[in-house]
Amino acid sequence: MSKRTRPNKPELDATKVPTALDIAWSAGIYEGEGTCRLCGHTKRGFMVSVAQKDPELLYRLRDWFGGSIRGVSKSGCHNWEICGDRARIFVALIYAVLTSRRKIQADATGCLDFLQGRSSEGMSMPELKAVLSSYYATAFSQTWRGNPEIRKKQQAARYEKQAADPVEMAKILERNRSFREHMTPEQKDASRKYQHEYYLQKKQNSRLHAVEKVS
Repeated sequence: MSKRTRPNKPELDATKVPTALDIAWSAGIYEGEGTCRLCGHTKRGFMVSVAQKDPELLYRLRDWFGGSIRGVSKSGCHNWEICGDRARIFVALIYAVLTSRRKIQADATGCLDFLQGRSSEGMSMPELKAVLSSYYATAFSQTWRGNPEIRKKQQAARYEKQAADPVEMAKILERNRSFREHMTPEQKDASRKYQHEYYLQKKQNSRLHAVEKVS
């Protein structure tokens, strides 16, 4: 997950700020003609769509919440589609006034997990964006990319698993030997320099850790 809401494709952003009445009206349109679903190859994306033969309603939704409008389909309908964070915020805005059936459909996708059990009723679009950004930042800090300690633990566990497997260790040694054989003298010098600096830094960190432990 990203540390913030992803500002991709600004041309899909909303151009107007919806009022409470606009949000209630949009909830009615979604209640009658909308769908939500997980999308993408890994089913980790989220999409909301509304189909209408008269595209005027869809242009309003696009202006208020962003997204895009597709041309006429085989069924003769135009489709308003909104994905990702824009779709999550849209559902959060209208969730309080949806029927139980629609709420169950939304809950099944996990699109409102970023609220962590909080009610979205009465929250504005900027407030929801702030909550979503905070959720991403927290989630990122719990991954190996955002937390060096987690990365160290995962690397240590991987090394232990490899060391316990003779076949895997043999493959690693053979791969390293083959790699060194094809290295140029300059690459070998750079590798030795990097290893020397790495072990010096590791030794210094061990000393600092020992001092902190004593103090």
